[in-house]
Amino acid sequence: MAKSKNSSQHNQAKKNHKNGHEFLISPPQPRRHPRETSGIQPREELELTRTRIYSIKKPITHRYPSLKGTDPKFRRNHRHALHGTMKALVRWHITYGMLGL
Repeated sequence: MAKSKNSSQHNQAKKNHKNGHEFLISPPQPRRHPRETSGIQPREELELTRTRIYSIKKPITHRYPSLKGTDPKFRRNHRHALHGTMKALVRWHITYGMLGL
């Protein structure tokens, strides 16, 4: 049986936004009277008039996302938990760091 569907736009916007996408567009051509020349430009001129537009950008993510807007109780507890983790790491390095384990 022959294939009836050639293409679909499904998922294309998501794929374009994933890594950033660049577009090549041509500027609008001046309108000409029908009796004048056909207005068809040579391919070289057309390539020179195209401009690049980088409109779809991949969002920038940071290593440590902001805790702004989170529960204050959670933030206080998180601060103390980090302090305890650092103390444990220092203790580990003092004990095992010299041995190279």
